[in-house]
Amino acid sequence: MDKYNKLINNSFVFAIGSFGSKIIVLLLVPLYTHYLTSENYGVVDLLTSTQALVLPFITLTLEQAILRFVVNEQDREKIKSYFSSSVFIIFVSFAIFTVLILIFYYIEYWDRKLLLYFYLLICVSSCQVILSTHLRALGKSKLYALNGIIQVLVLLCCNFLFLVYLKMGTDGYLISLILSYLISSIYCLIVMDGFYFSTSLINKLTLKMVLLFSIPLIPNYSMWWLVNNSTRYVVLGFLGLQANGLFAVASKIPMCVNMFVTVFQQAWQLSAFEEFNSSDRSKYYSSVFRYYYQFLFLVASFLLVINKFIFTYAISDGFYEAWKMVPFLVLSVLYQTFSAFLGTIYTANFSTRSVFLTSAIGAAIAIVSNFFFIPFLGEEFVGVGACLGFFIMWAMRLHDTRKIVYILIRKYEFFVLNLLFVIQILLALIFPDVSLFHYTALQLFLFIIVLFITKEFITSLLVMLKKRILIL
Repeated sequence: MDKYNKLINNSFVFAIGSFGSKIIVLLLVPLYTHYLTSENYGVVDLLTSTQALVLPFITLTLEQAILRFVVNEQDREKIKSYFSSSVFIIFVSFAIFTVLILIFYYIEYWDRKLLLYFYLLICVSSCQVILSTHLRALGKSKLYALNGIIQVLVLLCCNFLFLVYLKMGTDGYLISLILSYLISSIYCLIVMDGFYFSTSLINKLTLKMVLLFSIPLIPNYSMWWLVNNSTRYVVLGFLGLQANGLFAVASKIPMCVNMFVTVFQQAWQLSAFEEFNSSDRSKYYSSVFRYYYQFLFLVASFLLVINKFIFTYAISDGFYEAWKMVPFLVLSVLYQTFSAFLGTIYTANFSTRSVFLTSAIGAAIAIVSNFFFIPFLGEEFVGVGACLGFFIMWAMRLHDTRKIVYILIRKYEFFVLNLLFVIQILLALIFPDVSLFHYTALQLFLFIIVLFITKEFITSLLVMLKKRILIL
């Protein structure tokens, strides 16, 4: 049970740093919708979403190489070599990126102020992701968790200063984001145990190792952007800027699922790497995945229960229609998270080329599907393309990773949970105009069935929480 306890303990530590911060970010959505118009919110959302696409190409996902190579390494000189080589590559990447930005800056077509914000966002977020991941790889989980709290508190304070008090609009939004990344990076540098960068430890062998590992991961980390933002641009092109603003708000609701997934994935990566060579890894990975999908279906189902209520009472009236976009977006996030779970098996096995292949196929299917569903079926179906892309990626990875580690799935249970969630989606599509009370009651009935199916997991969770409370 030690490995299960370690996974749980790491999850709790990361939860302390992530839950509070993610909840605050979600609570900021009404603030953004109040102080930004749907058009302005659509602009800044496109800018930050483009940042998410470009970031893996600047960092070359070297943070994942740092995590994989450093996590079980005891030799401090080797750790310094991995970190120094990765940072050197990123410095070269920064130089190339700066030249490209200067070229675009002198092209009159581009909004120069937004281009400058974009450049600063890329620079500070690149530093933050490398430094914070290195902190986690060193086993400093509590300091890593504290970093998440500090970053979001800075974001919160800056939003109130620049958006509410100074009423700076999109400028205030972007300045707040930049400062949150910058302060987080400075914190990581301060709490690290010594200085890990050394030019003398940069060598061709290490450079080759980290690049061969990290480069195939770029499409995987661009997958969410490619799927989600192909949707954004198709919505923008066929349905208009206002619809894109609605989509920007609707896409924040699935963040509730990502909130739990981010915490778990951080802990799961460490456990998956450490237990990869154990004799009972198949049983361990299978049991973890079962509890994983049960929990996520619970969260996703509950989101559809409260979805319409949230948009009725917590979101500005101008964004109310966005609630209809949420169901398919939540389903797509479910299968994205299932795919990410299996992707960890690839990285544990250093099979990052398989990550590339499955991500590329899934992204292609999602993008092509968007051009069919969105123009012809409208706003309610904006997430269908992403659903198809992530589902096929998950199915491919499930089949392929069984050659490495056989993941046993209880097919009947998994099918019924999917079926119930699809019925919840159909309720939103078929009865969009039914009263809030009757709509919520129908969704709640289906959620209760999900509770019954996952009662074994819920019982285990309650026992675990009771033990944690007693320890505290």
